[in-house]
Amino acid sequence: MTGSFISAALRGSKLLPLLAANLVYGLALLLAALLFAVAVAPLAVLRDLVLFNLIAILLLACARRIWAWLLLVALLSAVFVLGSAAKIALLGRPIMPEDAHSVVALTRIMGPMGWVVVALPLGLMALLLIGNLKLDTRRAAFSLALLAAAPLSLAPVAEPALRLADRHIGNAPWDQRENFVGRGPATHMLQETLRAYALIQPPPDAEAVTAAIERLRQRAGAFSADLALLPAIPVGFDGDVYAAGQRRNVHILLLESFWDPTPLLDAETPILDPRFYALWDETGRSTALSPTFSGGTANAEFEVLCGFPVDSWAVKFELGFNAVPCLPAQLRDQGYRTIASHPNDAGFWNRVSAYPRLGFEHFWSKPDFVADEMISWMLSDRSLYRQIAEKIAADETAAPVLNFVVTLYGHWTYDMVPERPAILPIDPAQAELGQFATAMHYKSIELMDEIERLRRADPDALIIAFGDHLPNLGYNWGGYKNNGFFKGGWGDFPAEMYLRSRETPLIVIDGRNGPVAVGRQPLYRLNGLIRQRLHLTGPAIADLLPQPHGLTLRPVPDTLLGLDQAGTPFLCKPGESSGPCAIATDWLADVKLVAQDLFDGSGHALGALSAERYPVSAALR
Repeated sequence: MTGSFISAALRGSKLLPLLAANLVYGLALLLAALLFAVAVAPLAVLRDLVLFNLIAILLLACARRIWAWLLLVALLSAVFVLGSAAKIALLGRPIMPEDAHSVVALTRIMGPMGWVVVALPLGLMALLLIGNLKLDTRRAAFSLALLAAAPLSLAPVAEPALRLADRHIGNAPWDQRENFVGRGPATHMLQETLRAYALIQPPPDAEAVTAAIERLRQRAGAFSADLALLPAIPVGFDGDVYAAGQRRNVHILLLESFWDPTPLLDAETPILDPRFYALWDETGRSTALSPTFSGGTANAEFEVLCGFPVDSWAVKFELGFNAVPCLPAQLRDQGYRTIASHPNDAGFWNRVSAYPRLGFEHFWSKPDFVADEMISWMLSDRSLYRQIAEKIAADETAAPVLNFVVTLYGHWTYDMVPERPAILPIDPAQAELGQFATAMHYKSIELMDEIERLRRADPDALIIAFGDHLPNLGYNWGGYKNNGFFKGGWGDFPAEMYLRSRETPLIVIDGRNGPVAVGRQPLYRLNGLIRQRLHLTGPAIADLLPQPHGLTLRPVPDTLLGLDQAGTPFLCKPGESSGPCAIATDWLADVKLVAQDLFDGSGHALGALSAERYPVSAALR
């Protein structure tokens, strides 16, 4: 029957609309090349048109009005061709199936523009599809049934179909831009949807989880059954003025887009506050290695709080997960007040649901703060720090506090106000870079004011401050291409350049022990560092995944970044099995299996933390 649809579509009254649809699709491809420098390969265009026309014909067969159908096709082309090209220009990656989880967050991040370029097109497409349905013939009903069943029908054949597609069309998982231009938009989305289905795995059973945990221990060189003997994170100093059982306040400051742009600028003096550089020097210029670039703050949060790496562009908070004994739950069970603060809407990145599952007792969000010092739509860090301090002080309980702060000032698009004038002339050709540098200058001043206040008022506190990710600085890396900081795209980056794309300033102040040099630390390892410096008794879930001996590993989407024992970076692209990659890729596979069990499965791994084997508190059982 499908063949008769196609032949009917190529006759008379249907031929002109299809020609118009192909012209619209071709125009979208042309604009993608002209506006965003994303040009699909000519052979890929020819192949992609076959799939595009099949979809267009099925939509046409169940459409009542030709003009509404053509507008729907035009919107589909705009979203999946131009939208993908714009996303490549900003993030180096086209629209992917997992982006469906982040549509709401993306709309809100972009503000009023988000409603225009994200929500409005999606709403119009739904309206044009549903409002234009024609079901008065068998052909129309069958076409609609094919369109509705297609996503579900892919699941049973996903693995063999994906193998066939990867073999004959190609797949470079470390370079999704190359996949997009080499496949074409429609083919790319179909192939990656097949991949999403093929990667769905049932939760692992207890035997598989136990085996994975044992392999992780052995790679770390710790063959004892006692998790407490696993290698600790080095802290860079001798001695410790604090004894086991001494409860101290913990202040974790996650700083939106905090990064030093000085290497990109021809500035006579460094951009950040001189006090910050002096403090950073005391830590040996320690850095955090983020799982994300230019967005996805919640994945950085998840890593620090739970101690597990994220290697997906999808945001873990949006996907949902089991209530798991992460750092807030462990400290809560030790008698801490556990407080998270972020001056944005509570539902952004689904924090309102995720934070309680991690163990936070209180979440102070936008309605809990007075908008007394606004930079455009953002509350200043200075006001945020002050209001949080006042709220904590108002609680008369003597319990120590976990104070987890996610700042907002410095978020893209780096809006400026007259009260915070530019600190250097802004080049109109690179306005975002100048605006970002200005934001970071003031942000570093407010950070240092807060750190100095904390050290005076709370000299025993453990203070952790770090940037969540590098900023977005224009299309196709924009300002990052200055001085050769970035060249090409993700698929072209050598290991050293990939390392730059993930590295943000990190400050660790261990109370009276002072600033600590921790070197380069993946964000998920800060979880263990915090527990180590607090001398927390009993292991936590992060103890289940020690690093392989001599390696520091930073999983990122589509590849794996590592540092060997000498600190030399290396990359492990999918399929790479030479040198340290043989160990690193096996490690990551076991880590992901344990993570699936803990966060999405039956929690068999918690048996390794049972009270019978370790003196673990009730919250960890």
